[in-house]
Amino acid sequence: MTGNCCAYQFSSLADEDDEFEDKLYFREGKHFSMGSWQVMSINCPRAAYKAEGDQERLFAELKALMDTAVELFRIKRRWMSLIRASGRMPFAMQRPKDPNTGERGAVAVDLEGLVYTIGVVGVNEMVQHFTGHQLHESKDAFRLAVRAMTELEMYARELSERHNMTIALARTPAETTGQRFAVADLLDERFRDHALKVVKGDAERALDMLGTTLDLPIYYTNGTHVTPSAPVPLTKRIEIEHVFFPIVDGGNIFHIWLGEARPDPRGLMEMAMNLCRTTQIGYFAFTRDLTVSLKEFRELRPRHEEPGKAAGILPAADRADA
Repeated sequence: MTGNCCAYQFSSLADEDDEFEDKLYFREGKHFSMGSWQVMSINCPRAAYKAEGDQERLFAELKALMDTAVELFRIKRRWMSLIRASGRMPFAMQRPKDPNTGERGAVAVDLEGLVYTIGVVGVNEMVQHFTGHQLHESKDAFRLAVRAMTELEMYARELSERHNMTIALARTPAETTGQRFAVADLLDERFRDHALKVVKGDAERALDMLGTTLDLPIYYTNGTHVTPSAPVPLTKRIEIEHVFFPIVDGGNIFHIWLGEARPDPRGLMEMAMNLCRTTQIGYFAFTRDLTVSLKEFRELRPRHEEPGKAAGILPAADRADA
């Protein structure tokens, strides 16, 4: 059995877990437990800026960021141990009743099974700064990304043993953090020139807005993804991104953006089965763009999909309250 979300992945095998069946059916309150004590994401582009073209220094900078994350994890562990000892975690430590017998079962959250997650942000911009090309633009950039992630995954195992805590390397759900890291590097004069060359979004407008707000229209690409605006077909994204799934211990996700299209469900099913059978992608999502009328409480479809109307954009009157 495998469970996967965009920040954490766990697996359990029936032939290795004597209580697999009991957990599967919640017998006597037993259950599979997963989750993180805390998630920390690291700014990969900044590590590249500081490395100054030295690949080994790049890996050292990335590992130094992981060391900082572990220091914070250790503080969190001490803090949560005090909270746990004083009984201040009533929800997590409750013992749900067995629905059949009414007897109290195991503690709801297996606290000993929780991990500490380190996520990566901006791998695409990291290799772009280092090689001059993005993930989808050159094999050198792609190879550097794979090497860096492999180094971090091996170091996560080393840190786990050294500090007696399970550390998972993940592609964290850090969409807002991608913006915060980019903004932070733009604000810092040491990294501004470097950041301007690789950030995604509207860098020119962000410069004009600098000093007026932190909500600037720039970001770093999340995790190990190909940047969303890359002019490459879906097959190319699959070819690149599926390689990273076995490297991370934490979860990962592959996005399939459909726009406002409504593909044949049978075609989507066939594609989903092909992803599962022929790639290393373990988690993916089909995502459509929706335009919703707040006045009519309904989805507005593109004009070409409405019966009796020619292809085009809905008139302003139809879109006014969207």
